[in-house]
Amino acid sequence: MATTGFWPVKDSLKEVIDYAENPDKTIDKKYVDSDLYAALQYVSNDKKTDERMYVSGINCNTKRAYERMTATKKRFGKTGGNVAYHGYQSFQTGEATPEEAHKIGLETARRMWGNEYEIVVTTHLNTDNVHNHFVVNSVSFKTGRKFENHISDHYRLREISDAVCLEYG
Repeated sequence: MATTGFWPVKDSLKEVIDYAENPDKTIDKKYVDSDLYAALQYVSNDKKTDERMYVSGINCNTKRAYERMTATKKRFGKTGGNVAYHGYQSFQTGEATPEEAHKIGLETARRMWGNEYEIVVTTHLNTDNVHNHFVVNSVSFKTGRKFENHISDHYRLREISDAVCLEYG
């Protein structure tokens, strides 16, 4: 079974993540949150995702995820506080192929956040163990409600991940 977790993306993210070597120059960082931009760039880094083969969007186009997420925030007037959530789903070495891991990651994200939030799902291949990253907009594109990040959500993510992993064998 994969291990899972997620945390809020805040100002301190700049100190934690390694920015992508070749950021997408079509996204203007001046709009709302450089932290959201950085998280999206980090999880879709070409060197970690087999030249973007394993980069997908749920409720958004990955090439325009930053613009879409910030537009949602502006539309509902919720540009402050937590800008997104950054999660992971990590498999033991040899437990899943990159293709399987990506499918499992997409299904896990759909079940967890897919009814209301924009999500970027990537599968990283740069370590001994294949792992997924999730960047989830903190504001619902449907209702404008902010994701509240209760401890029960962490348990729910693990339960969903376990169920999807079992379905994929």
